[in-house]
Amino acid sequence: MTTTRLARAITVFHVWMEDSHFFDGNALYLDLETAKTHAAYDYEGDEYGHPDEDDEGANIRPDFTWEQVPGSWQLFDHGQDTRVRVAERPVWRPATAREVKQQDALTAAEEAERAARPHMSMGEALEKLADQS
Repeated sequence: MTTTRLARAITVFHVWMEDSHFFDGNALYLDLETAKTHAAYDYEGDEYGHPDEDDEGANIRPDFTWEQVPGSWQLFDHGQDTRVRVAERPVWRPATAREVKQQDALTAAEEAERAARPHMSMGEALEKLADQS
């Protein structure tokens, strides 16, 4: 059995809340800003309720900021982590024959570059580093 080679079809942005199976904002979006906007809106609704047009703002309202960390964006409210996350996710499809050739060429180039590097054992590398100090 051979495995079909894959290529990225599209990238989506996944919103979720860590350790929550009930967060209404768990969804996929086509762009980052829409994902972040709706994630914050859904979190605000869960935590504060959405204000009516007649509300005069006497209630405590959120103070959201986003922080990018490796692999995702994290939502903070008044400096506290909300556990709401937005992460980039690829959607895959079968690769075309042209894409398979491109993937093979890239792999061959990477292997040639690796093979051209000088080879030395871990001991030799550590001795070289010690000599440079």
